[in-house]
Amino acid sequence: MSSASPLLKWLMSSSVDVVGRVSLQIVGTVLFTRLLPPETFGLAALTMVYVGLLSMVTSALFEEALTQRRIVRKAHFNGALAAVLSLSLSLWGLALLIAPKVLPDGAAMEVAALFPASSYAVILLADGPLSIYTAVARRQQRFQDIALGNLVGLIAGTATGLALATAGAGVWALLSVQLVARFVNLGVMVLRCKIRLWPRWHPAEVRQLTGFGGWNLAGRLFEGINDTVFQSLVTRHFGLEGNGFLNMAMRIIEPIRGATGAIGHNIAMTYFSRVQADPLKLRSAVEQTITQTSLLLQPVFIGLAVTAPAIILVIAGPGWSMSGPVATALALAGAVASATNFIHSGLSASGRADLGFVSNVLELVVTTAALVLLAPLGLVATGLARLIAWLVDGLYALLAARRVFDLQAIAVLKPLLTVSLSANVMAGCVLLVQLPLHQVSPLLRLLAAIATGGVIYGLLAAHFHRDALKAILRGLRRSPPPEHAAGDETEP
Repeated sequence: MSSASPLLKWLMSSSVDVVGRVSLQIVGTVLFTRLLPPETFGLAALTMVYVGLLSMVTSALFEEALTQRRIVRKAHFNGALAAVLSLSLSLWGLALLIAPKVLPDGAAMEVAALFPASSYAVILLADGPLSIYTAVARRQQRFQDIALGNLVGLIAGTATGLALATAGAGVWALLSVQLVARFVNLGVMVLRCKIRLWPRWHPAEVRQLTGFGGWNLAGRLFEGINDTVFQSLVTRHFGLEGNGFLNMAMRIIEPIRGATGAIGHNIAMTYFSRVQADPLKLRSAVEQTITQTSLLLQPVFIGLAVTAPAIILVIAGPGWSMSGPVATALALAGAVASATNFIHSGLSASGRADLGFVSNVLELVVTTAALVLLAPLGLVATGLARLIAWLVDGLYALLAARRVFDLQAIAVLKPLLTVSLSANVMAGCVLLVQLPLHQVSPLLRLLAAIATGGVIYGLLAAHFHRDALKAILRGLRRSPPPEHAAGDETEP
């Protein structure tokens, strides 16, 4: 491995997005947990996952198809924009009309007010257009604009949510974070877009996108159904309070997993799509990307697995301690997904969105079965169900990639397991350091754990992964990859 891949350079250039999301999530969590009870977090999570299922329809149909297609004209973007706006308006109106009729008898008044019949469903009007403008940015390799939109939106949303929480707005304080963030993000993306789009009907161009887009939409819908079923089962077995503890655990893990996953896929899909016609180049790109990113991501997630309970204790207090074991399991699941996500990106770039659909169906079945079977273990079953499902999905991704572009499992697993071994040694040292510090304040214990982990893993990486580390550092010292002009990949 002679140098860092262009993909890794793009990932590192978007690191401000990850740092910003994590920082805002931590600050927001510290303040929200002081102002709102666990039940409110659970209620907000249910509301967002139900409306999120509708959002899949508006945002998943065209973004990947516009990114994956080799030649795209402006008519494709305009036609897709018109289609998603029509879908968004229709679904919002439908939700307002039928939501009260589909709620179960005896549902709480808050649920009746919030489930998509509420104004929260207006987020659909941002999600659809945002997916089109994000596709434009991805094709033009303007990943820093995507990061900027996410960061500015989250700053505005967090500020709004905290203001509402202070004013006693209850669950709407949490819902407003994403609601405001999404519209602000859309505004940033429109202003930064290098081509002007107008919603105009272009049926022929839209039909060209629906083959790949239809499979992608089906897969994303099952992903949304998976989240909906998961949250509903958690609430059934452990109540809204249990769902609130799960939501807290996700607030520790998801900012990093979600940001690195979304950024990684957005960039990887663009990069891999350019070599989709050559299976050898695609395979090489996927292998190199997993090898290089695992050196950075594995210690992060495995480190989170051993420090998450302490992080929750510091930022939320002892009243949220039940979230600790759940966060540990979710962090381990994130370590698995951080590698397999790039295999899915490679499969998607090769035009096999149908394989992504199968993956999401498989995840739904495994997650549901695991959660039901493990529920007697208590709330930790929620995290273990995710871990098991993502391990099974990783195996499926390896088998599918071997068929599509001859990806050899050993080429992925050997460097991944080597890095994971170093990360686990680091985790063991972190646990040992924390044992004699029980009388020290939680914050000092956490700082000691982070410092120990950083030093130990740094020494291990310098000794056992020296060549890979040198290649990454050498590549990152060079100038970042240039943004492509508007017409490089898109016909006018």
